[in-house]
Amino acid sequence: MDKKLLDALAAKAEQRKADKTKAKQFEVGGQLLDFVKIGHTAQLDAYEAFIEASGNVSTSLSIAAQVIYDCCPALQEPELHVALGITDPYDTVWALMSVREVNVLGQQIFAWLELLPEDENAKAEQDPAKN
Repeated sequence: MDKKLLDALAAKAEQRKADKTKAKQFEVGGQLLDFVKIGHTAQLDAYEAFIEASGNVSTSLSIAAQVIYDCCPALQEPELHVALGITDPYDTVWALMSVREVNVLGQQIFAWLELLPEDENAKAEQDPAKN
């Protein structure tokens, strides 16, 4: 393999690795919280579930809530679960957000994880309220 090509591919792999560890802030319950990207397998599982749920709004929103929770370490704090009086950790999202907010943030996170088609990614990142 050409040395330049090898170096370019290695640099791309390093960049992708660095991108995975970058946190991004999203608003939840009026607060900006740090979100981190879930692993490759978890992304594939979420994407597959989302595709299978196509047309089923309730299931799609449940998947969005799970991805929101899984990407946000602050929402996973047991102290928060106790303070909110919930037993199912995924209910944390529903305790803090409306259905519309879950839908909008879910779209933003799926775009950030690059799990939407490119035109949908652009829409979600530009103006999520219109989606």
